[in-house]
Amino acid sequence: MKKTPQPEFHLDESSAMPLYMQLVNAIKLAVAEGRLHPGDVLPSERTLVETLNIARGTARKALQQLLEEGVLVRNQGSGTFVAPHVLQSLPLLESFSEMAVASGGEAQSELVGYQRRASAPEERRALQLTDGKDEVVELTRLRKINGIAVSLQTAILPAALLDKISELDESLYLHLEKKGAPVLRASQRFRAVLVDNKLAHYLNIGEHEPLLLVTRTGFTHEDKPVEYTRTWCLNDYYDFTIELHRKES
Repeated sequence: MKKTPQPEFHLDESSAMPLYMQLVNAIKLAVAEGRLHPGDVLPSERTLVETLNIARGTARKALQQLLEEGVLVRNQGSGTFVAPHVLQSLPLLESFSEMAVASGGEAQSELVGYQRRASAPEERRALQLTDGKDEVVELTRLRKINGIAVSLQTAILPAALLDKISELDESLYLHLEKKGAPVLRASQRFRAVLVDNKLAHYLNIGEHEPLLLVTRTGFTHEDKPVEYTRTWCLNDYYDFTIELHRKES
């Protein structure tokens, strides 16, 4: 987690608005104006009490409301941080790196699994592989924004598109572009799932908590599939927006 110079928060004791609500609004404004970024450490309750000359209960109530609204996230033993928010307006097709930048953060990935292996039936159907001996590359990464883990993603690619793991930079989509197989369109499915042992370990959450599973198949030129990914998203950090239109009579 990164530490940055703390912005000043100004409260007006003569205002009719409660002090805790003024502090809530001041922190939200600092985030909106870019004075606080995803992953930035927020001052502790004690620091807020001393610098703003407010009661500890006032600081605690403000921080609790921001935690409940998802503006902040608290890591036990590490402090309170500005939460990242991955915003995606469907049907806009974006890579994780692009969504992270749009949210005001920086994408990072931690490689937790990589193997070249025979394809499974489900993967052959998704990637339209006709030979049962066709190999795929399985790439599992913990996706982060400014150091905060927001999802775990497993991507399956035809083996020919990734010869060595050293070829891959931060963005899988940029890599596919370099290979001459840019993702031009994708189909996505969403469903709720419960956390298992593996997800609980990597995402640092309890077992049996709900997650959003996004399954994507990406297609390149001539509608050829080049990626089959499953992303387990922490609900606190993802916001998908879909614009709907009524059918004309």
